[in-house]
Amino acid sequence: MSLDVKYRPRWFGDVLGQKSAITILRQTLTTGTAFEHSYLFAGIHGSGKTTLGRILARAMLCSDLSPEGDPCDKCASCRDILESGQSETFMEVDAATNSGKEEIRKIKEDLMYSTFSGKKRLYLFDESHALSLQALDGLLKPMEECLPNSRDRKMVCIFCTTEPEKMRNTVLSRCAPAFIIETLEPKLIAERLAYICKEEGMEFDSEVLPLIAEMKESHIRDAIKAIEGISRLGAINRENTSKYLHLDLNSVFLDLAEAIQSDPTVAASCLKTLNNRISPVSCYEKLCKLFMAAYKSQLGVNAIPIYWDRIRVEKLGEQFGRHLIDFVSFLSARPGRPSLSTLECDVFQLSKIVGGMSLDAGIPIVVQQVVSGNSESKIVPPQNDVKKKNEKSLQEGGKVRASHGVTVGGVFVDKRAVKGNSKVSAAAESHQSGLELSQFSALLELRVKELLGVDSSGRHQGRPDLGGIGVDPDGGKQG
Repeated sequence: MSLDVKYRPRWFGDVLGQKSAITILRQTLTTGTAFEHSYLFAGIHGSGKTTLGRILARAMLCSDLSPEGDPCDKCASCRDILESGQSETFMEVDAATNSGKEEIRKIKEDLMYSTFSGKKRLYLFDESHALSLQALDGLLKPMEECLPNSRDRKMVCIFCTTEPEKMRNTVLSRCAPAFIIETLEPKLIAERLAYICKEEGMEFDSEVLPLIAEMKESHIRDAIKAIEGISRLGAINRENTSKYLHLDLNSVFLDLAEAIQSDPTVAASCLKTLNNRISPVSCYEKLCKLFMAAYKSQLGVNAIPIYWDRIRVEKLGEQFGRHLIDFVSFLSARPGRPSLSTLECDVFQLSKIVGGMSLDAGIPIVVQQVVSGNSESKIVPPQNDVKKKNEKSLQEGGKVRASHGVTVGGVFVDKRAVKGNSKVSAAAESHQSGLELSQFSALLELRVKELLGVDSSGRHQGRPDLGGIGVDPDGGKQG
């Protein structure tokens, strides 16, 4: 049995943190109001959402609930759920693989037959954001109906999700206020890891455990799996942890980040080393995390994770400053699953832009376009780059191709289309000052009148070639 399963909490008191949520759940259970609504647990993966939902389910169906609201784990219902994951009145559904309307229809049929016995039905939907809209709609009526002469619902659902925003509001309205599973401090997770190491007789360095917790971004399940993997190399110390979690690559990422400005050949060498060890997707993610850590170090809003070299990260922040945000925006905008060539191209593009500290030019933006049904990426250079290029060309006696269009108040206006109207042309020429909404409306009205052939006095001139309808002097319409 893996350690994350062996040491999964069985009672509310075993759960790390979440004191507010547990206090509310205990009170709901001990007052006998637990079946009056459904529940939603939301939080990052590996934080304990499903574990807390399972404890709640056992407690709700327990026939010998403790005074504190914990399940007894001795009655038939508790034993069935612990042994097989379900019971006569409880079912856990993996919504990621059973997300359709047909599955919900079967659940509703089971619910209809169970109502004859008078037993309450309880369902736990793991990854509930994966449920289809039709499936969620199918749950609404059973979740709303109550048992005869009771405030208890016929069907109570426990939704566990990492993406609560994908849940329908009509479903959420039938649940108690959402329980947000808070991210735990690395120190708290390290204490749990130390307890597990002692129970398993593992040799460990207490200073390494917080590093593991930070490296796994406070995902306690991932942290427990990490110490299990590291223990297979021997003691849980810095050396084995570095091997298992590839911490030795952090210095390579720092070398790469520093070389972006100074030496593209070093950057290429770093990319080759990284490609032999981890995927390009992971490289993008790690680079973004490094740049954000350096940027935050300059702001002083967040401590540098202990698995980075603090001095080098701070120097990186001093080297690039606010432009680190531009780096992250550029790299994180890459759509799809990029290859090594894509990563090399993006790194060299950054190197080209920041060469000689010409950072004021701005960072290009990666935009995604859909051409003939196919998605492709395009790098759009900064506007001030284009402007400087044009100015340089003029200074050298060159010619800059005239643009037929200008942007007026955020709206593109083609000068050729407004040539006949002096008011519109003047406004287009003065586009640098921008337009208010009222000004734009007035210009639009002038253009419509021009197309219809209306002169300054309001008379129709008759422009059938433009779809205009003229009016003759006697008031009759012309074709």
